[in-house]
Amino acid sequence: MRCGAAVLALALTWPATALGQSPARIEAGRSALEAGDLPRARAAFTEAVGRGDPTEAALGEYHLAHMADEALDFPAALAGYRRFVARDPGSRYASRALARIDDLQAHSEGGFAPLVALERVRRSTALSDDPGALEALDRESRSWPAGTVRAEAWMLVAEAFAGRMQRQRAAADVFLRLAEDEGAPAGLRELAATRLVELRGVLGDPARAERELSGVQVPDEVRAEAAVLSRRLRLRQAALTVLALVALSGAAALALAKQRGQLGELWRRWRRPMPLVQLAVLTAGGGAMAKMADDHEVMPFAVLGAGALGVYLVAVALNVVGGPGGSARAARAAVCAMAVLAVSYLAMLGLDPMMLEGIGL
Repeated sequence: MRCGAAVLALALTWPATALGQSPARIEAGRSALEAGDLPRARAAFTEAVGRGDPTEAALGEYHLAHMADEALDFPAALAGYRRFVARDPGSRYASRALARIDDLQAHSEGGFAPLVALERVRRSTALSDDPGALEALDRESRSWPAGTVRAEAWMLVAEAFAGRMQRQRAAADVFLRLAEDEGAPAGLRELAATRLVELRGVLGDPARAERELSGVQVPDEVRAEAAVLSRRLRLRQAALTVLALVALSGAAALALAKQRGQLGELWRRWRRPMPLVQLAVLTAGGGAMAKMADDHEVMPFAVLGAGALGVYLVAVALNVVGGPGGSARAARAAVCAMAVLAVSYLAMLGLDPMMLEGIGL
């Protein structure tokens, strides 16, 4: 429905040679349009329609239809475009008029009243940025007949709420309503479902999107994306829990080493060069391979290296103060290995999620 501006540009820049020399009345009407004198323009085009010259009459019909379109008088615009095509079906601009006819017919539910209400907001920057106007449009549109106009109104409201209004929860509710609307075009329903999944992910509750879309007809890809986001959130929570436990264990081990007078031994073991060299190779080598092989970001490997260094320091501290038994050492090693995996997962999730897709996460 935003082609009104294009139609206006066409009307104002239509070359005089397009259909031969434009009649004086058409030129007068165009000049009046440029000057913003709509009554004079309408009078000139109306006079042109009444003349016997078919080209002049067709041009008059076209411009009158355009003016009705701009004035949100869509029934008159539709009738005018039809008359233009009937008068001059071979016009080089007939295809444009036919496209506008199809567009208006596709948005004609409710006798064009819903379309008028929608376009009044959509064509106004002030109203499009006014929360009150958007809320009023949302309330009014719920009583409209099912169809394209209602779906576009809900999409307009939801995108405004999600973006510049920063009202993601309200936007998610509208996206869900649109996704559930069986009378809406399939493309808009799919887009609404996709945006719902994205917003629930931003709000930290992708599992809710899974539940909300369980009974809604949406593409499998959208449902799968909701499942992926939900799984990633659960893994993130598990990873943070593991790292918190390891950090607490490290703090307790450090305190115990101080109490026992083992800080010197701990410092000596921390400075052993070989483990530090291995961590450096893991960081630099892994990042270089990922960059050269798949053009992934290097930063996740830098974060992994830093996190693995922290886990290594905790592991050494636990070994210094822990029991010498084999089962105890194995348990500590398993926990620290899980911590390294947790760091790796969080690094990929935060910095390069494409890596997670590559390993099925």
